[in-house]
Amino acid sequence: MDDWQDAAFSTRHVHNRVGKSKAGRGRGRRGGGAFEVKRTFGRYEVKCANAKRIGDQINTAKNKGQALLPTIEIFRLSDDGRGLLGRLCLPGVLDASLVMTGSRKTLEELVSGLESRDDITSESEIEDEPGDRVENEVESGASDVEQDVESDDNAVVSETETKEKRRFESFEKNSFRSPKFWFQWKGQVKSNAESSMAKSNPEGSETGRGYVVFSGNDCRSFKGTITVDALQWKDISLSGWKEMTMSERDVGFDWK
Repeated sequence: MDDWQDAAFSTRHVHNRVGKSKAGRGRGRRGGGAFEVKRTFGRYEVKCANAKRIGDQINTAKNKGQALLPTIEIFRLSDDGRGLLGRLCLPGVLDASLVMTGSRKTLEELVSGLESRDDITSESEIEDEPGDRVENEVESGASDVEQDVESDDNAVVSETETKEKRRFESFEKNSFRSPKFWFQWKGQVKSNAESSMAKSNPEGSETGRGYVVFSGNDCRSFKGTITVDALQWKDISLSGWKEMTMSERDVGFDWK
């Protein structure tokens, strides 16, 4: 068992206290119930003092108006159901793709797959074979084949629904139903942000890690840390709260 799990499980009593303390005000269910990964999907506004300080300096130097808000967006599950895919944007500081998992071991495995391009087989590729079979049967024009097509269509829908259900169940099982996630980001550290910092890789993508702990199973807010070597950040505090809840989205995800 990874050492982080001990810390994650120890937060259970905190979640229980939240539910009990709000029960008298009719809000006891807000953070209660089993963890459901779908509750993580959406856009979170992020607060990071270090990022704000750099962003303010850049805006002042360029005489810009109000800065864009720092955000984390969680789009969807990876196709193998082992992690969450999203994006981290700290305007003027960092723009990066984001992978989140319930354990460091899973994170390492998933990122390794992305790095070697043996990552996630797209859902369209999985469903191409039954779709091609249906098309060929329709072209035959036989009535009995048309009945087979309808049967195959139903089978594909059923198979897709089952696969989706298993993806979510697999993630929730592998994350131990704990709203704590390790993440790895990969992207561009803005040159202006690096101007007075050490530059470990000025011409290519940077990468780093961190974690977030949600305040409850409703995933409305979180606290965590982030490390950015190029900015000499190590375990810098950040926090966030959900600005908008969204369904799972098929947004392009690039890990370069």
